[in-house]
Amino acid sequence: MSTPPGERFGPYRVLGVLGSGGMGRVLRAHDAEHERDVALKVLHPQWAQDESYRSRFRREAQIAARLNEPHVIPIHRYGEIDGQLFLDMRLVEGENLDSLLRRSGPLDPARAVDLIGQIARALDAAHAGGLVHRDVKPSNVLLVPRADGGDLATSAAGEDFAYLADFGIARVADEGTGPALTATGTAIGSTEYMAPERYGPNAPDARSDVYSLACVLYELLTGRRPFASGEPIALMYAHLHEDPAPPSRLVPALPAALDGVVLRGLAKDPEARWQTAGRLAAAARAALAASGVALPPPDDVPTTVGAVDGDGGRSRTRLGGTAGERPPGGVPAVPQRRDLAARAPWIVATAALAAVVLMTVVLVVLDGRVDDARDGRRDAAERLVWFALPAELQRDECSAGTPGGDELYVLSCPADGQPEGFPTATYSVLAADAAQAQVESVVRERELAELENVYDCGTSDTPEGWVQLRNSDDEEVGRIACSVDPDGDPQLRWYWDDLGVVGFAELRGGGTEGLSDLRSWWQDSADRGY
Repeated sequence: MSTPPGERFGPYRVLGVLGSGGMGRVLRAHDAEHERDVALKVLHPQWAQDESYRSRFRREAQIAARLNEPHVIPIHRYGEIDGQLFLDMRLVEGENLDSLLRRSGPLDPARAVDLIGQIARALDAAHAGGLVHRDVKPSNVLLVPRADGGDLATSAAGEDFAYLADFGIARVADEGTGPALTATGTAIGSTEYMAPERYGPNAPDARSDVYSLACVLYELLTGRRPFASGEPIALMYAHLHEDPAPPSRLVPALPAALDGVVLRGLAKDPEARWQTAGRLAAAARAALAASGVALPPPDDVPTTVGAVDGDGGRSRTRLGGTAGERPPGGVPAVPQRRDLAARAPWIVATAALAAVVLMTVVLVVLDGRVDDARDGRRDAAERLVWFALPAELQRDECSAGTPGGDELYVLSCPADGQPEGFPTATYSVLAADAAQAQVESVVRERELAELENVYDCGTSDTPEGWVQLRNSDDEEVGRIACSVDPDGDPQLRWYWDDLGVVGFAELRGGGTEGLSDLRSWWQDSADRGY
């Protein structure tokens, strides 16, 4: 899809490209009918050719357009022009929270909590309408520029107005898995902020967004994410099994009362979390107020959330005792070992036996922890593979293979038993950056040229090559390589940076034409739709 600046798209005049991804592009455009500049999300033509997708797009766009909440970017209209689906949205000329955090570091607690309250209102409105956002993160929170033109980094609590952006991957909560508003059926979201239950087969609900919002609050307060980014499998394992450090441990100046609020939002079990975004925000406000921190008044428009649970979020989970604590009465003096041996040799023998027993117990416990960690990593690897599987793939027709080299988990999916058009494929989780290295190795060995976009695979003058996959913020998220082997079998290899998963798919015979068919399959079913 090519729409250079100056060209027209229906009633819109294109002014520039704001971002691009697997689903399409976001254009800056001028709406002559209403005399306003807008953000125009235009999907690739293939999506309009799928009648089921067109129906879902219209249904979910209609719900999103009805969200009449000040902190949701309004959708002016939606539909289809010249065989392409589109969304016309308000153009917000602001800075996102991710950019602000990179420039200025953590925010003042009152400002952070005030911003979370605004985002929570947007989420509660979406949830009340039956939508789950699925990608709550700092880069999807836009701050309106200051009226005086000043730097947002110097703003104080109460001076911000935030929009929750990118409802483009939101989906109706009760429709199970499958394509979302502008996404394929593959799992979508940012793994740094993703709830543990998202790494499984069940559809997310509103509490998944609450977890992500708690991750954002954690980062606003500390300047760090709850779990450090790095190897994808380690990040997933942390979301599933590890507890984050309390915020006040990282930033001692933070009111300790916030710890329990944030950690409850990050509970592994959805039932143990705040059940709405508004309750998380209200509890955070109450914790600051109880700590004597001055807060700006909340938005004037009433919210639909109920009262704060329990004690209003003021309770704090105690994570262990205070360092240096002693039991009542102090600690009695301990006689020197030489005196003990002289007076009671049997005490030494008993102590030695006890030490052996203790060491054995420690080794057994450590062995158990090693086994648990190993099992946990394998479980995380299996979930990562599931997370990256194409839409509509029949999982029960696949079988786990034997990992080799840097592989942690391998799933083999023969074409037999799969929906029509599905190729033979394998999906592998690799340690560290081995996924990227594996695809790049094939690119070097076959001397594949870089292509302009994935549409060139199988159809351009140079049908074989590789493409850097990018999200709508133009960030690199993976790579795909398309080639034909010496036997004439078209092949695709791709990886996702945040998952550490390599996909390999091939069609028997077919050569270059088959490569074009394979590429179409990938875009329809395996592209994550950034």
